[in-house]
Amino acid sequence: MKPTIYDVANKAGVSIATVSKVMNNLQVGKKSKEKVLKVMQELNYKPSVLASALTGKRTSTIGFLLPDLANPFVAGMARRVEDRAHELGYNIVICSTDLDKEKEAFYVSLLNQKSVDGFVLAGAFKNTDVIAELLEDQIPVVLLTESYPFLSVNSVKVDDFLGGYEVAAYLASLGHQKIAVIAEDVTSSQERIEGYKKALQDKGLR
Repeated sequence: MKPTIYDVANKAGVSIATVSKVMNNLQVGKKSKEKVLKVMQELNYKPSVLASALTGKRTSTIGFLLPDLANPFVAGMARRVEDRAHELGYNIVICSTDLDKEKEAFYVSLLNQKSVDGFVLAGAFKNTDVIAELLEDQIPVVLLTESYPFLSVNSVKVDDFLGGYEVAAYLASLGHQKIAVIAEDVTSSQERIEGYKKALQDKGLR
């Protein structure tokens, strides 16, 4: 049977409140803290993440929703996010949404029930109503590779307009005159197309 906070308190000869303070790195006497830490190690006691969530404490877990983990670009991005989160002491729960609004809503609801500390939403997250609800509930949200000007939400993305412009301009500089572009119906692609059009215009190709 797994040891509980009560077992730690009894063996260390302190109150449950003292054990809780030690676990949450709050101020407590040096001797009491050393005793509690020693007993926790002896009993191999590990605080329950679920118990922490139920008491309104942080779970050090972030929900990471992305379109498709099989996509090499997305997989590389996920690895960077996971590595950085680990450096900061967070765990990542990854869910692939396939750009499906129902899946997006389902996974957000599921992860909310598990009391994640926040969400990273990658790609063209279709269900903006869900994002608005998270923001209304004051749950931290960061968008990756996408932005929605009508929502007050933090986003991390590249300059898609500039990317589209530079690629088209480079091809034009090589002497190509018929340059086509294939893109998805998402904001980032639309911005790349605008950059592409501007480059063709500047190069006198349209």
